[in-house]
Amino acid sequence: MKNETNPSRRDASSDIETSSLCVPLNDASGLTVNGPHRFHTVAGRTGLQVTSLHTQAVVRTDLHREPRGTVSFWFSPLETLTFQVKTLLSSSGVTLDYPFLSDVFPGRNVSQARFGVAFAVGYPALIARFASGAVWERMDYGLAPFVYAEKAILRQGCWYQLSITWDRAARKLVLYLNGQMAGHNVQADDFEQADSQLFLGNPAMVMADLRLENRVLNEKKIHARYVGARLSPDARQEADLREALVPEYLAPLDMQRDSSWKTAFECPLTRPADLEHWVRQGPTKFMEDFQMETSAEGLLIRTSPQVHKETRMYLWSRGCFEGDQWIEFDFRIESPKGLALLVACASGMQREDFLADHGIPETGSMSTIMHDMRCYHWEFVRRVEAMRTDVETQYLSKNTVGWKLACRCVPRLEQHRWYRLRFIKAGNRLHGSFDGQTVFDLRDNPLTNNGPVYDFGRIALRQMYNTTLRYRNLVVWQRDNDGNSRTP
Repeated sequence: MKNETNPSRRDASSDIETSSLCVPLNDASGLTVNGPHRFHTVAGRTGLQVTSLHTQAVVRTDLHREPRGTVSFWFSPLETLTFQVKTLLSSSGVTLDYPFLSDVFPGRNVSQARFGVAFAVGYPALIARFASGAVWERMDYGLAPFVYAEKAILRQGCWYQLSITWDRAARKLVLYLNGQMAGHNVQADDFEQADSQLFLGNPAMVMADLRLENRVLNEKKIHARYVGARLSPDARQEADLREALVPEYLAPLDMQRDSSWKTAFECPLTRPADLEHWVRQGPTKFMEDFQMETSAEGLLIRTSPQVHKETRMYLWSRGCFEGDQWIEFDFRIESPKGLALLVACASGMQREDFLADHGIPETGSMSTIMHDMRCYHWEFVRRVEAMRTDVETQYLSKNTVGWKLACRCVPRLEQHRWYRLRFIKAGNRLHGSFDGQTVFDLRDNPLTNNGPVYDFGRIALRQMYNTTLRYRNLVVWQRDNDGNSRTP
């Protein structure tokens, strides 16, 4: 199969002339390659591997510059790759990002690309961009044209198909992995115009069957193409994708809160006096939009719709908790968008009470819990830009190392309905649930270079911008790590 461009086909669904480009990447057809490379066969499929960071493998095209379109390709990692803690990696940043496509060279300088697709061992795992700049810096202050999959396990010897669709006028981007929707952005904005070439590949991947076209393929068509070109199903891949992309609850909790657990803190969150048990951190801007008040229905927190680091806030417990912790509260989502999270076992880097020792930070930004603090944080409502809207994505992180403990999804939560959230830290076991339905159930291992199991510190409720939630009936039980009760 040779490089093919078809400029004359008509798309009946949109009544426009369509063009496409197909580059098989199993030989030099359609490519300009300068530098060390090979055409390598993995599991029956042959593709391009650039074997040096200095190799330039280029495809000349304008199709990625079109107002709407689809790009897809197959890739196979030569090593099994997934999330790694960035602090353990090279300070040069070379090991963080594995570019597939980029309109600039070298492609590993991903923030300079105005069009690019890459895998990263950090967060998020797979990302497509239609503008330059650091992802979070741009998204902290506005709407940006990025789409990503939060988690990916790439197994050696397996082939993966990655597809991205874009529609600039509709402000919509969608990312598919092996024919399944893995991420979308329905508020993409501030697109930039890319250069008229694409640099391909990285030394850790083999790439094959690059396709570009100036029409948006739907999910059914993308899945059909994946199935039609798949060499053979792989049970490991299917299990990995199911864990990351399919909404489902896990097995129910197999333990009960017995007499060894003692009540450490109760707060109905229905009276003004209840707020005396908490310390607010942020927001510091657009305060006219901020609302925090109690009523018989619970504590209402409403943050500003302005996309800004300083329209976010924390509500910290005044006291610390130690040992095993069992936290429960009711919450009700009252806005269609937003992000809310629970922070637990939050202490300073040497187990000190960080608020007592360091004072209340002057910012409500995420940096508080991501830097110079040890804690677990569970993002249980995640409805901000570039998050999936068809499911309720869930994220559990161990900070400050940024260890991604859980990244999966459950069925979409209903707006204006009460849910009972439960978070348990029992020994090194971490368990989370909604109304008794398990969201995650895992073990934190202190012997894997990710720090100790945390068992001391404050708790917090945090909301990002444009978020309205109501809370009530918060209770914390605790016991010694050896299973004995601890009197607060």
